[in-house]
Amino acid sequence: LSVYASYADANRAPTPAELTCASPAAPCSLAQFFAGDPNLQQVVSHTIEAGLRGQSQPFEGATLSSEIAFFRSTLDNDIAFVNSPIQGRGFFENVGTTLRQGVDINLRLKTDRLLAWLGYSYIDATFQSGFTVSSPNNPAADANGNIQVQKGNHLPGIPANLIKLGTDYKLTEAWTIGGTGVAASGRFLFGDEANLTPKTPAYFVLSLHTSYQLTPNLQLFGLLQNAFNTTYYSFGTFSPTSSVFLAQAPGAANPRSYSPGAPIAGTVGLRLTF
Repeated sequence: LSVYASYADANRAPTPAELTCASPAAPCSLAQFFAGDPNLQQVVSHTIEAGLRGQSQPFEGATLSSEIAFFRSTLDNDIAFVNSPIQGRGFFENVGTTLRQGVDINLRLKTDRLLAWLGYSYIDATFQSGFTVSSPNNPAADANGNIQVQKGNHLPGIPANLIKLGTDYKLTEAWTIGGTGVAASGRFLFGDEANLTPKTPAYFVLSLHTSYQLTPNLQLFGLLQNAFNTTYYSFGTFSPTSSVFLAQAPGAANPRSYSPGAPIAGTVGLRLTF
Protein backbone atom coordinates (compact mmCIF):
# COMPACT_ATOMS: atom_id res chain seq x y z
CA LEU A 1 0.00 0.00 0.00
CA SER A 2 1.33 3.44 -0.91
CA VAL A 3 0.10 6.94 -0.13
CA TYR A 4 0.65 9.94 -2.37
CA ALA A 5 -0.25 13.61 -2.52
CA SER A 6 0.45 16.47 -4.91
CA TYR A 7 -0.25 20.14 -5.37
CA ALA A 8 0.04 22.11 -8.59
CA ASP A 9 -0.56 25.61 -9.88
CA ALA A 10 -1.02 26.15 -13.60
CA ASN A 11 -2.26 28.77 -15.98
CA ARG A 12 -3.36 29.08 -19.58
CA ALA A 13 -3.68 32.13 -21.78
CA PRO A 14 -6.93 32.67 -23.68
CA THR A 15 -6.87 31.02 -27.10
CA PRO A 16 -7.05 33.06 -30.33
CA ALA A 17 -10.59 31.75 -30.89
CA GLU A 18 -11.63 32.97 -27.44
CA LEU A 19 -9.96 36.35 -27.88
CA THR A 20 -11.61 36.98 -31.25
CA CYS A 21 -15.09 36.33 -29.88
CA ALA A 22 -15.15 37.96 -26.46
CA SER A 23 -17.42 40.97 -26.89
CA PRO A 24 -21.09 40.98 -25.83
CA ALA A 25 -21.58 43.77 -28.36
CA ALA A 26 -20.24 41.63 -31.22
CA PRO A 27 -21.18 37.99 -30.57
CA CYS A 28 -20.28 35.33 -33.11
CA SER A 29 -21.51 31.96 -34.29
CA LEU A 30 -18.01 30.77 -35.22
CA ALA A 31 -14.78 32.60 -34.38
CA GLN A 32 -12.96 32.59 -37.72
CA PHE A 33 -11.15 35.91 -37.95
CA PHE A 34 -9.02 38.13 -35.70
CA ALA A 35 -10.60 41.26 -34.25
CA GLY A 36 -9.99 43.72 -31.45
CA ASP A 37 -12.39 42.23 -28.93
CA PRO A 38 -11.94 42.89 -25.18
CA ASN A 39 -9.06 41.09 -23.52
CA LEU A 40 -9.78 37.99 -21.48
CA GLN A 41 -7.92 37.22 -18.26
CA GLN A 42 -5.73 34.11 -18.16
CA VAL A 43 -7.17 31.07 -16.38
CA VAL A 44 -5.24 30.05 -13.24
CA SER A 45 -5.79 26.64 -11.62
CA HIS A 46 -4.91 25.41 -8.13
CA THR A 47 -5.09 21.62 -7.80
CA ILE A 48 -4.53 19.31 -4.86
CA GLU A 49 -4.74 15.52 -5.11
CA ALA A 50 -4.17 12.73 -2.59
CA GLY A 51 -4.80 9.02 -2.69
CA LEU A 52 -3.92 5.41 -1.99
CA ARG A 53 -2.59 2.68 -4.28
CA GLY A 54 -2.37 -0.99 -3.42
CA GLN A 55 -2.01 -4.51 -4.78
CA SER A 56 -3.14 -7.82 -3.31
CA GLN A 57 -3.83 -11.48 -4.15
CA PRO A 58 -7.50 -12.23 -3.40
CA PHE A 59 -6.98 -15.86 -4.44
CA GLU A 60 -4.23 -17.98 -5.93
CA GLY A 61 -3.11 -16.84 -9.35
CA ALA A 62 -4.96 -13.53 -9.18
CA THR A 63 -3.70 -9.98 -8.75
CA LEU A 64 -5.98 -7.15 -7.65
CA SER A 65 -4.76 -3.60 -8.17
CA SER A 66 -6.69 -0.76 -6.57
CA GLU A 67 -6.44 3.01 -6.42
CA ILE A 68 -8.50 5.75 -4.83
CA ALA A 69 -7.78 9.42 -5.45
CA PHE A 70 -9.35 12.55 -4.01
CA PHE A 71 -8.98 15.80 -5.92
CA ARG A 72 -9.93 19.45 -5.68
CA SER A 73 -9.23 21.93 -8.47
CA THR A 74 -10.10 25.63 -8.38
CA LEU A 75 -9.98 27.69 -11.58
CA ASP A 76 -9.81 31.46 -11.29
CA ASN A 77 -11.02 33.57 -14.23
CA ASP A 78 -12.46 30.47 -15.91
CA ILE A 79 -13.58 31.07 -19.49
CA ALA A 80 -16.99 29.94 -20.76
CA PHE A 81 -18.88 30.36 -24.02
CA VAL A 82 -22.17 32.04 -23.15
CA ASN A 83 -25.26 32.80 -25.20
CA SER A 84 -26.01 36.17 -26.73
CA PRO A 85 -29.50 37.70 -26.96
CA ILE A 86 -28.90 37.48 -30.73
CA GLN A 87 -30.21 34.09 -31.87
CA GLY A 88 -27.51 31.56 -32.72
CA ARG A 89 -24.63 33.66 -31.44
CA GLY A 90 -22.51 33.82 -28.31
CA PHE A 91 -19.19 34.95 -26.94
CA PHE A 92 -16.45 33.90 -24.54
CA GLU A 93 -16.11 35.61 -21.17
CA ASN A 94 -14.44 35.17 -17.80
CA VAL A 95 -17.07 33.83 -15.42
CA GLY A 96 -15.13 34.08 -12.16
CA THR A 97 -14.11 31.05 -10.14
CA THR A 98 -15.19 27.45 -10.75
CA LEU A 99 -14.55 24.38 -8.61
CA ARG A 100 -14.16 20.72 -9.54
CA GLN A 101 -13.77 18.26 -6.69
CA GLY A 102 -14.42 14.58 -6.23
CA VAL A 103 -13.03 11.08 -6.11
CA ASP A 104 -11.76 8.48 -8.59
CA ILE A 105 -11.80 4.76 -7.73
CA ASN A 106 -10.19 2.14 -9.96
CA LEU A 107 -10.02 -1.66 -9.55
CA ARG A 108 -8.22 -4.12 -11.84
CA LEU A 109 -8.28 -7.93 -11.49
CA LYS A 110 -5.95 -10.12 -13.53
CA THR A 111 -5.56 -13.90 -13.77
CA ASP A 112 -4.11 -16.17 -16.43
CA ARG A 113 -7.35 -16.02 -18.44
CA LEU A 114 -9.32 -13.08 -17.06
CA LEU A 115 -8.77 -9.35 -17.07
CA ALA A 116 -11.51 -7.20 -15.50
CA TRP A 117 -11.60 -3.57 -14.49
CA LEU A 118 -13.99 -1.14 -12.86
CA GLY A 119 -13.70 2.62 -12.55
CA TYR A 120 -15.96 5.07 -10.74
CA SER A 121 -15.71 8.86 -10.74
CA TYR A 122 -17.67 11.36 -8.72
CA ILE A 123 -17.21 15.01 -9.63
CA ASP A 124 -18.85 18.02 -8.06
CA ALA A 125 -18.32 20.78 -10.63
CA THR A 126 -19.76 24.13 -9.56
CA PHE A 127 -19.60 27.84 -10.21
CA GLN A 128 -18.14 29.76 -7.28
CA SER A 129 -19.10 33.20 -8.60
CA GLY A 130 -22.51 34.54 -9.48
CA PHE A 131 -23.27 36.22 -12.79
CA THR A 132 -26.11 36.97 -15.19
CA VAL A 133 -26.18 35.33 -18.60
CA SER A 134 -28.53 35.44 -21.55
CA SER A 135 -30.42 32.23 -22.36
CA PRO A 136 -33.41 33.30 -24.45
CA ASN A 137 -34.53 29.76 -25.32
CA ASN A 138 -34.50 28.54 -21.71
CA PRO A 139 -38.15 28.28 -20.60
CA ALA A 140 -37.09 29.25 -17.05
CA ALA A 141 -35.43 32.52 -18.13
CA ASP A 142 -36.85 35.84 -16.95
CA ALA A 143 -38.80 38.28 -19.11
CA ASN A 144 -35.54 39.63 -20.56
CA GLY A 145 -34.30 36.16 -21.50
CA ASN A 146 -31.69 36.09 -18.71
CA ILE A 147 -30.86 33.57 -16.00
CA GLN A 148 -29.12 34.31 -12.70
CA VAL A 149 -26.25 31.94 -11.95
CA GLN A 150 -25.58 31.54 -8.23
CA LYS A 151 -22.56 30.28 -6.33
CA GLY A 152 -22.96 26.50 -6.05
CA ASN A 153 -24.81 25.98 -9.34
CA HIS A 154 -23.42 23.03 -11.27
CA LEU A 155 -21.52 23.39 -14.53
CA PRO A 156 -23.52 22.10 -17.50
CA GLY A 157 -22.41 19.07 -19.49
CA ILE A 158 -20.60 17.30 -16.63
CA PRO A 159 -22.21 14.16 -15.12
CA ALA A 160 -21.74 13.86 -11.36
CA ASN A 161 -21.38 10.06 -11.56
CA LEU A 162 -19.50 8.08 -14.19
CA ILE A 163 -18.83 4.32 -14.20
CA LYS A 164 -16.61 2.48 -16.69
CA LEU A 165 -16.18 -1.28 -16.61
CA GLY A 166 -14.86 -4.01 -18.84
CA THR A 167 -13.59 -7.54 -19.09
CA ASP A 168 -11.57 -9.80 -21.38
CA TYR A 169 -11.63 -13.57 -21.06
CA LYS A 170 -9.48 -16.09 -22.91
CA LEU A 171 -11.64 -19.05 -23.93
CA THR A 172 -8.54 -20.59 -25.49
CA GLU A 173 -5.01 -19.37 -26.07
CA ALA A 174 -6.18 -17.94 -29.41
CA TRP A 175 -9.78 -16.87 -28.75
CA THR A 176 -10.72 -13.93 -26.49
CA ILE A 177 -14.15 -12.48 -25.72
CA GLY A 178 -15.04 -9.40 -23.72
CA GLY A 179 -17.14 -6.34 -23.22
CA THR A 180 -17.09 -2.77 -21.97
CA GLY A 181 -19.76 -0.63 -20.39
CA VAL A 182 -20.26 3.04 -19.58
CA ALA A 183 -22.88 4.42 -17.20
CA ALA A 184 -23.39 8.13 -16.59
CA SER A 185 -25.82 10.17 -14.56
CA GLY A 186 -27.68 13.08 -16.08
CA ARG A 187 -26.12 16.47 -16.78
CA PHE A 188 -27.50 19.99 -16.93
CA LEU A 189 -28.06 21.47 -20.37
CA PHE A 190 -25.83 24.18 -21.80
CA GLY A 191 -27.83 27.37 -21.47
CA ASP A 192 -29.02 26.27 -18.03
CA GLU A 193 -26.02 27.32 -15.96
CA ALA A 194 -28.50 28.30 -13.23
CA ASN A 195 -29.79 24.69 -12.98
CA LEU A 196 -33.44 25.65 -13.45
CA THR A 197 -34.57 22.74 -15.65
CA PRO A 198 -34.19 18.93 -15.48
CA LYS A 199 -30.98 17.16 -16.44
CA THR A 200 -30.55 14.86 -19.43
CA PRO A 201 -31.53 11.22 -18.74
CA ALA A 202 -28.97 8.88 -17.18
CA TYR A 203 -27.80 6.00 -19.36
CA PHE A 204 -25.85 2.75 -19.59
CA VAL A 205 -24.25 1.57 -22.84
CA LEU A 206 -22.76 -1.91 -23.32
CA SER A 207 -20.40 -2.94 -26.12
CA LEU A 208 -19.03 -6.41 -26.92
CA HIS A 209 -15.88 -7.58 -28.66
CA THR A 210 -14.05 -10.76 -29.60
CA SER A 211 -10.81 -11.70 -31.33
CA TYR A 212 -9.18 -14.84 -32.67
CA GLN A 213 -5.45 -15.10 -33.28
CA LEU A 214 -5.16 -16.89 -36.64
CA THR A 215 -1.37 -16.68 -36.69
CA PRO A 216 1.16 -14.87 -34.48
CA ASN A 217 0.80 -11.85 -36.80
CA LEU A 218 -2.81 -12.09 -38.03
CA GLN A 219 -5.89 -11.53 -35.88
CA LEU A 220 -9.59 -11.76 -36.75
CA PHE A 221 -11.71 -9.41 -34.62
CA GLY A 222 -15.30 -8.33 -34.20
CA LEU A 223 -16.91 -5.38 -32.40
CA LEU A 224 -20.54 -4.75 -31.48
CA GLN A 225 -20.92 -1.21 -30.20
CA ASN A 226 -24.00 -0.24 -28.19
CA ALA A 227 -25.10 -3.87 -28.22
CA PHE A 228 -28.64 -3.19 -26.95
CA ASN A 229 -29.13 -0.14 -29.21
CA THR A 230 -29.64 2.06 -26.17
CA THR A 231 -30.97 5.55 -26.82
CA TYR A 232 -28.82 8.01 -24.92
CA TYR A 233 -27.71 11.62 -25.11
CA SER A 234 -24.22 13.05 -24.68
CA PHE A 235 -25.09 16.75 -24.95
CA GLY A 236 -28.06 19.01 -24.36
CA THR A 237 -28.98 22.65 -24.93
CA PHE A 238 -31.98 24.80 -25.87
CA SER A 239 -33.06 25.63 -29.41
CA PRO A 240 -35.69 27.99 -30.85
CA THR A 241 -38.98 26.35 -31.79
CA SER A 242 -40.66 29.18 -33.67
CA SER A 243 -37.99 30.86 -35.81
CA VAL A 244 -36.85 27.70 -37.64
CA PHE A 245 -39.33 25.30 -39.25
CA LEU A 246 -38.63 21.63 -38.53
CA ALA A 247 -40.24 19.38 -41.12
CA GLN A 248 -39.57 16.34 -38.90
CA ALA A 249 -41.37 17.96 -35.95
CA PRO A 250 -44.08 20.35 -37.13
CA GLY A 251 -45.55 22.36 -34.29
CA ALA A 252 -42.65 21.56 -31.97
CA ALA A 253 -42.88 23.50 -28.71
CA ASN A 254 -40.22 21.94 -26.46
CA PRO A 255 -36.92 23.86 -26.75
CA ARG A 256 -34.85 21.09 -25.12
CA SER A 257 -32.43 19.74 -27.74
CA TYR A 258 -30.31 16.62 -27.27
CA SER A 259 -27.38 15.20 -29.22
CA PRO A 260 -27.96 11.44 -29.46
CA GLY A 261 -25.17 8.94 -28.99
CA ALA A 262 -24.20 6.45 -31.67
CA PRO A 263 -26.68 3.58 -32.25
CA ILE A 264 -25.81 -0.11 -32.52
CA ALA A 265 -22.99 -0.79 -34.97
CA GLY A 266 -20.96 -3.87 -35.86
CA THR A 267 -17.47 -4.22 -37.26
CA VAL A 268 -15.53 -7.29 -38.42
CA GLY A 269 -11.94 -7.08 -39.60
CA LEU A 270 -8.44 -8.44 -39.80
CA ARG A 271 -5.50 -6.94 -37.92
CA LEU A 272 -2.00 -7.57 -39.25
CA THR A 273 1.04 -6.78 -37.11
CA PHE A 274 4.72 -6.90 -38.00
